[in-house]
Amino acid sequence: MVTKQPRWAPDPETYAARKPTTDDTYRVVTDREARVRDTGIWWTEVDTDRVRPSDTDHAWRRFRASLPELIWNAARLEGNSFTLPEVRSLLDGVTVGGHRTAEELQVLALDEAYGTLRDLIGYGRFHIDKSTSDRLNRIVARHETLDAGRFRGEGTLRRNGSELLRARFATLQERLAEADDPRLQALIYFCSATRTRFYAGANKRTALLMMTGILISNGFDAVTVPYVRRLELDHALDTLFDTDDATELMAFLIDCAASEG
Repeated sequence: MVTKQPRWAPDPETYAARKPTTDDTYRVVTDREARVRDTGIWWTEVDTDRVRPSDTDHAWRRFRASLPELIWNAARLEGNSFTLPEVRSLLDGVTVGGHRTAEELQVLALDEAYGTLRDLIGYGRFHIDKSTSDRLNRIVARHETLDAGRFRGEGTLRRNGSELLRARFATLQERLAEADDPRLQALIYFCSATRTRFYAGANKRTALLMMTGILISNGFDAVTVPYVRRLELDHALDTLFDTDDATELMAFLIDCAASEG
């Protein structure tokens, strides 16, 4: 038996009366489009409650104590061959042989960037703004690009695209202001900044520093992405860059944080 399709009345008033008052599919699609427009990414609901709050003092102490691990994991995920004991020795001022100069400089730049972040948080001067992000990128990427600390198009190769990047950062800030949960703010920021690639280099490391700042300043522990989970991270990043869907990456970061807790 073939069911006939309903025939809506031709006049708009009758059609409107019969049409459902809400269209979930339409709402989801338009919300996704708005998120991509404002942040470059879209996402579905993620369980941020798995990232349990801590008191600010504890989060602060744990952050300071775990800096070598944070630095080592961030460097290792970039292909740096330093081991954790070697990173500890280097941060203590001991020369470590057997590595390229670029790798040593990368570790030292991360150490300085995390030290700057520590001071910004400690003195209550960390802000989710371009100047803070630029400052951290200037440190962490200074040995990798001449345009460290400047959005793509703002530096040696000036292009009109820099205006679009500044506009994207502004709309990202607006989206973050709408999110009451600092954990969600941190996730949105990391995924959006990673996807947008504001800088010529060190985008993930800069985004990770900013995410850490958002979390610590709001009483949450920093998220460490262990090197042993790099394949999961790579898969989530592939999904992000292929589809703009940040849900998998957000869920992965939440799982990393929850596993530590």
